[in-house]
Amino acid sequence: MKQNTRLKNLEENQINIINYKMSFVINPIDYKELSTFLDDKSKSIIRYFIIKSLFSQPEPMQDQKQLPIQIPEEHIEQWFTQALDVKSVGAGSYPIDIYNEREHWGADIKMLNLKVSKTGEITGGDSGETSLAQNFKEAGIDLDNLFSTKNYEEIKARWITLYKRKYDQLKTKYPLINKVYYFFILRPSIQSKTTDFYFCAAVLDLNKLDNVLVDTQRTKRSSVFLDNFIDKDFGNTKIYKAKKRLELRLKPKSWIANRKVIRITTSFGASNVNLRDHVIDSEYLHNETERLKNITVDFILE
Repeated sequence: MKQNTRLKNLEENQINIINYKMSFVINPIDYKELSTFLDDKSKSIIRYFIIKSLFSQPEPMQDQKQLPIQIPEEHIEQWFTQALDVKSVGAGSYPIDIYNEREHWGADIKMLNLKVSKTGEITGGDSGETSLAQNFKEAGIDLDNLFSTKNYEEIKARWITLYKRKYDQLKTKYPLINKVYYFFILRPSIQSKTTDFYFCAAVLDLNKLDNVLVDTQRTKRSSVFLDNFIDKDFGNTKIYKAKKRLELRLKPKSWIANRKVIRITTSFGASNVNLRDHVIDSEYLHNETERLKNITVDFILE
């Protein structure tokens, strides 16, 4: 019954899914399509994992600044494996982390740092970076020399070939796959009075790789920036010489303003405490775990 409901939701949103403009390699999807991934059961599972993760964050001391939220990316992958009842398939540099055998789509799951002010307001800056492809051989060979001679077109061509090849292997293993997504969880860079996350996603159109150009205005001796990989309003991509990888950064404020996120609000607030001033025993642990019952987690369509 729940599966039928999910399929019905997909059918109702089919026009939106088919008709959104696929002008780039990475194309953000709107909150309507995002919502089709998260039924009530999915939300309850993600809520459970978020509360567990927040509770495990170490407390800063009284005179310390708030610490960034840290959750291993492998844990985020498991959130979605459990919540969406899909197959975990990724390891290392494999192009997807999960595969839906019922609907034949795959997703690469990424957690990015969301820059916020001390008061918890989202800043206008870029998110943290994530790797889209990394190579120390082939595309990475002679990379320093190519940068020193400003052969940026050759650099771009090598990494586009690498990126194409990365996804070509999917059709061999999953011949029915019809869509590939990036799933992003944006996490706050620091803890504040409340801790909110954002879920957003993008669908890939690998046919648009031939339209990718070198952004000559932004390119410099350490990085080749690319045009047409993602809309500049939503992010940027660059080939980074030092780490020999293709990187993506998002512009979270634009995703939020254009209603392409689901905000996950929590009532969790960081507390500064000097633990040596307390008796850390079973009673202390019991009192802390009791706080879990009062943490609220809500999913809000922006």
